[in-house]
Amino acid sequence: MNRLSTLSLVMLMACTAVFAQQTKKQKNTVRPLTAAEVSTRLSPEIKLLAFGPVSKLDSTFIANARKADKARPTPKLKNADSVEISDLNIPGLEKGDPLVPIRVYRPKYANGNVPLLVWFHGGGFIAGNLTSDHQACATMSIRSQVVVISVDYRLAPEHVFPAGVNDGYSTLLWGISNAKTYGIDTAKVGVGGGSAGAAVAGSIVLKARAEKGPKIKAQLLVFPPADMDTTHVSVVELWNIPGVKGADMTRYLKYYLGEKQYKNVPEHALPGLTQNLKGLPPTYILTCGVDPLRDGALLYAQRLIDAGIFTELHNYAGYPHGFVPERANTELFYMAKKLLNQ
Repeated sequence: MNRLSTLSLVMLMACTAVFAQQTKKQKNTVRPLTAAEVSTRLSPEIKLLAFGPVSKLDSTFIANARKADKARPTPKLKNADSVEISDLNIPGLEKGDPLVPIRVYRPKYANGNVPLLVWFHGGGFIAGNLTSDHQACATMSIRSQVVVISVDYRLAPEHVFPAGVNDGYSTLLWGISNAKTYGIDTAKVGVGGGSAGAAVAGSIVLKARAEKGPKIKAQLLVFPPADMDTTHVSVVELWNIPGVKGADMTRYLKYYLGEKQYKNVPEHALPGLTQNLKGLPPTYILTCGVDPLRDGALLYAQRLIDAGIFTELHNYAGYPHGFVPERANTELFYMAKKLLNQ
């Protein structure tokens, strides 16, 4: 090696060391933001959300959330004349599993067979029901021209993983086996969901791949909990905010997985935990800029892109978890139609 090459190598090593030190220093300086600091990151029309009350995630919180879910009436659809709806209870996946309540939405004016999208509501794995996304599912069915099946999957902590995933997988299989009844094109099947529901959807993709089950054409993941890393900048900075906060990530996951599985987490429990991305379907991921789940989802999206998976990613800057502008719904409906038909 000549003198110039040696000098270049030394300089490169020195620069790398400096960069590593700066990165480590930057990571060590990440801290929880104050309410005032969080407000500067929110869109102007919702800045005051940063100063709201901070909830405590415990058994009382779960009981109150479920009470509110139960008391909430099924909303009157704005477009009821354009969609056919059926409420059913279908068999669970395994012997002894309870029946799975589902709601089927089919566009009235569809031409021929249409794709199937199995959808999962959010609620932190501990709350939510078929009412949660009722209007959104109806509108998606109409505007995306798909049959949507919304799943009332079992909730934690009473039913730990994979109970909810099994309910969703049984629904996927049921939808395919009843394709003729609902005019479903079985070559165009996808899954999707919001928040905890996005995690369930992503796990079903991994389950179908592992078991050589139905070919899933697309996954649509809206602000998903993609991994369990609580050192992400978004988790640390948004540690103690109103709504979903970084401090609750471990508790939500312990509820979902149970203490035993939390110590030895199955690789397919969350979509971003899998090391093998081969064969995963085209993916749409939506993240919120002021959301502790943001960085885990962004990392998962980047890994998919690096693996050559067709991936569409949109980070809605200025919005907290579960709070996005109406244009986000328009984009979701567009992406559902695009990915399931391409």
